[in-house]
Amino acid sequence: LADPSALPQAVSAFQACHFIGMPECEVILAQCAIYLSRAPKSVEIYQAYANVKTCLRNHKGPLPPVPLHLRNAPTRLMKQLGYAKGYKYNPAFKGPVEQDYLPEELRDVDFFTWTPSDP
Repeated sequence: LADPSALPQAVSAFQACHFIGMPECEVILAQCAIYLSRAPKSVEIYQAYANVKTCLRNHKGPLPPVPLHLRNAPTRLMKQLGYAKGYKYNPAFKGPVEQDYLPEELRDVDFFTWTPSDP
């Protein structure tokens, strides 16, 4: 998260090396290694993901359901039940889309700052 371009950089280097091969891709590997070594580092994603898993593991009762608008509706019955209703397809909008993606019980939870004693 500290440098969102780091992963695409590494994947691009892998693909370039796969297509070009050694020894020609050595400079690509060097560029990627230097980029990654200079990139800012963060463990935020590990902490947030661990918080999500702990939150769900410690949840009392059934897990919160996936919001209906995020559910696929391949059948007429699912459409009648409201699956996919109101879903906003991000590429169809020019700007940011206002839409909830978490179940209602988790909407106010910030997993980057959440602690196991929180609800």
